[in-house]
Amino acid sequence: MTKLVAGALLLIASTASAQTLVAFAPPPEKPAPRSVEAEVGMMMGGADAADVNGFSFGGTASVGYRIGDNALRASFDYYSVGDGYQEVMQRHGRATRVGGALRHSFRSTDRDRDFYGDLWGELGGGYEQIGWTSGGLLSRPDAELAFGVDLGFRNTKSQHITGTFMDFRAFLGEAPPDAHAMATCGGPCTEATTAPRVDVSMFFEMGVHWGQ
Repeated sequence: MTKLVAGALLLIASTASAQTLVAFAPPPEKPAPRSVEAEVGMMMGGADAADVNGFSFGGTASVGYRIGDNALRASFDYYSVGDGYQEVMQRHGRATRVGGALRHSFRSTDRDRDFYGDLWGELGGGYEQIGWTSGGLLSRPDAELAFGVDLGFRNTKSQHITGTFMDFRAFLGEAPPDAHAMATCGGPCTEATTAPRVDVSMFFEMGVHWGQ
């Protein structure tokens, strides 16, 4: 009889302990939302290739896979490169660029809201090839930095996003070597140097944005 009572008490204690663990167990974490995003738009600004640094205009397209606040993206750009039209030398060409980047969302609207907004930054790299109209190619890798915002509307049931994007983007590439370059002062200076070896192309981009 004593053994039966002890067994019953042990069973009751085990059941109570299990119920306590279930009651205080934290709820499981929700998996990070995932989506596929795409952008198509125009770009305008200044493309640098050594001393060629006139106005540039072109188009851009990208696609990305997003997990939570981070997205891995692939991009394609096609834009003009050339001297300004008031300059004596007139060298013109077209640049084709493919790249990849990691985008991070600094702040975005909740997924249960119809209005969609996303403030983001991007860091990556790519490969650029410039074909000059009069002949010749300039091929080089580059680094990429961008900051932008997406604005639009979200279907709260399907989570489909349609809207627009705007960003400022910079490409940093090594300038082609100039065997005849001489140290000089282009303005008041304390030391003569050759021209900078880093080209910085800067663009404003805008277009349409989709997400699902």
